Amino acid sequence: MMRFSQEKSSKAMEELDFERGVCFPFRKYTPETVRENVLGSRGAVFSLFGRGVEILSKLGIYWITLFYDRLVGRGLEIVPLRAEQLRNLLCDLGPSFIKSGQVLANRPDIVREDYMNELCILQDDVPSFPNKIAFTIIEEEVGAPLEQIFSKISSETIAAASLGQVYRATLRGSVEEVAIKRPEIEPIIYRDLFLFRTLASFLNGISLEKLGCNAELIVDEFGEKLLEELDYTLEARNIEDFLENFKDDPTVKIPRVYKEFSGSRVLVMEWIDGIRCTDPQAIKEAGICITDFLTVGVSAALRQLLEFGLFHGDPHPGNIFSMRDGRIAYVDFGNVAVLSQQNKQILIDAVVHAVNEDYVEMANDFTRLGFLAPGTDVTPIVPALEAIWQNSVGKGVADFNFRSVTEKFNKLVYQYPIRIPERFSLVIRSLLTQEGICFTLQPDFKFLEVAYPYVAKRLLTDPDPALRERLIQVLFKDGVFQWKRLENLIVLAKEQVAIMSRNPALQEASRQDIGNRRVERKLDLTDTLKDGARVVILDASIRRKLLLALTEDSKLHIQELMDIYRLVEGEFDIPSLAIDLVQRLPVATRDMMLAWSESVLVDR
Repeated sequence: MMRFSQEKSSKAMEELDFERGVCFPFRKYTPETVRENVLGSRGAVFSLFGRGVEILSKLGIYWITLFYDRLVGRGLEIVPLRAEQLRNLLCDLGPSFIKSGQVLANRPDIVREDYMNELCILQDDVPSFPNKIAFTIIEEEVGAPLEQIFSKISSETIAAASLGQVYRATLRGSVEEVAIKRPEIEPIIYRDLFLFRTLASFLNGISLEKLGCNAELIVDEFGEKLLEELDYTLEARNIEDFLENFKDDPTVKIPRVYKEFSGSRVLVMEWIDGIRCTDPQAIKEAGICITDFLTVGVSAALRQLLEFGLFHGDPHPGNIFSMRDGRIAYVDFGNVAVLSQQNKQILIDAVVHAVNEDYVEMANDFTRLGFLAPGTDVTPIVPALEAIWQNSVGKGVADFNFRSVTEKFNKLVYQYPIRIPERFSLVIRSLLTQEGICFTLQPDFKFLEVAYPYVAKRLLTDPDPALRERLIQVLFKDGVFQWKRLENLIVLAKEQVAIMSRNPALQEASRQDIGNRRVERKLDLTDTLKDGARVVILDASIRRKLLLALTEDSKLHIQELMDIYRLVEGEFDIPSLAIDLVQRLPVATRDMMLAWSESVLVDR
């Protein structure tokens, strides 16, 4: 029986990896690890029984009140009270349930909106534990008295969360941030995860019917993320990954981590002395243009999502700051979304399909990303997706906002077997939170007006062959070349470079010529034109399409070609382009001859 259970749980984890399109060589969470950790402890049966009784009794009383409300016909007027009671109940049940509430606050496919709003409070307002215990943990983890580590440490917490709390301290004359994990939290977390998964095994049928996946998979996603956040060494590794990703970007500040004073329970990092990102007056007084700062922020978020695949999962106003030199700064890297290369490519595909209004492929993208179970008939979903997108951008890009799209999508979740994967619930929440920050700083802010220039520049300049292919998909719709779309892409990309080049931090990096920092003053299309020329020379179908584009409607489109040239003039290196074409000519001629001879043989 135990062997069967282990095979079943291993299959669930394999399903989770398959859905993500990524394989983890090492993971802190597996159902077997949780089971062994809990059942191998002394008094495990009594502990599980006592905890189970506590959970069932408290939740049972709450569910009885909900049933009574329905029985006596109480309506929406009682919902705010019940939502507040649920939040308090989760706090009473401990860190696992607080974290569950935080997750549910981002799951519109599971929780209704009014309850979600109340559960969001759990993300910022959690009781702290005593300083004495916190300072003892620091001394145990570092192996030295507190006064030998820090010359000064705050007497009150700066912030308190479900799994730990933060202090401000002075280390070697500089001010740093110290995060400390809650005491004796791991046995509680492991015990609760065991109980969650045991209960989930009885709910698989209902979950498959309502959400399109088994309940154990949802618990596995939750457990994996929770145990990652428990270990501060993993957060330190996340910080180092973010530092590596943004090392050449002078517009983004990531704090340094002091690994020699950190461990699994304590994390010491550089203190970020910035301006709270929701204080527009202070940002203006620092001489920073709000629009330019927002452009930097949106670009940084999109780079995380579409380039790096490592995305800050909790960018609330307490975790994002404006530095006085115009940089955007991030803190708290315990909650990150990891996207595989496959996921990133599918997201870019979804953007291309949205631009081309190919809603059938958009629906298929949802299946490939794990929102729909494999084999789901997408036919009834296609009109709903089309309606959402058309209503969102029907009046133009300026009217688009993620909040309205998410609200419409939430309704879709209850009509069709759609489940939002954990990592994408983080992405959605992150985008919504950042859009809310943007609205606070600039009420008339239009997210897509900033995001589109970034996407345009990426499509035009990124050397990734997959993106080159998607650029071709964008430029050809139903086999017809989109002259106006190419012109818009170039204009938007040049706008992105112009706005970013005004950033004070980037200007300072340009003056100092720091290392290999990405200091861009113009839209460099040299590599794009080189690749484009090679594709045109080698790909007969592309050549045919371009010839048709130039002679479409029985006329030569010379004017469109001249308009495009005027836009890109000065944006590429002509000598470098000419040398590359000459160097590639022999190889290109050989490939053309081989392609021609192959076509002749096929015809015969």
